Amino acid sequence: MVAEDLLTIEEVQERLPLVRSIVRDVVELHSDIAMRRERLASIRQRHPSPANSTSIYEEEVRQMEEELIRDEQRLEGYSDELLSIGGVLADAATGTVDFPSESGGDRLWLCWRFDEPVVMYWHAGPCGESERLPLCHERVCEDG
Repeated sequence: MVAEDLLTIEEVQERLPLVRSIVRDVVELHSDIAMRRERLASIRQRHPSPANSTSIYEEEVRQMEEELIRDEQRLEGYSDELLSIGGVLADAATGTVDFPSESGGDRLWLCWRFDEPVVMYWHAGPCGESERLPLCHERVCEDG
């Protein structure tokens, strides 16, 4: 399965337990990365050091940067895992995942967020650029 396969509402709902598990890890890791990035930027701003510095503090900062890179790669792995089951990670901070679908021959995205019990919204364009609409809006209803 790739994210370009079109899914029905029912198919997305069936995948939600696994999606929810992955996205829980995504949201936690994203939040942790963001906090560490801010902390690292603050340290760099307060204590700039030459590029070739060998101080113990500079070594610790480099280690923090390496750990961030590894965690960002883990985040990409989660995104790839979602892609393999048909979802596209649209926003790691909110845990928003889009699923390609169609209605009446038109392409659309079913949109789910981590704090939602089921898929309840859709949008026509890229997430964040088009309004999320309730599934039983004029174009899409629960029967697909």
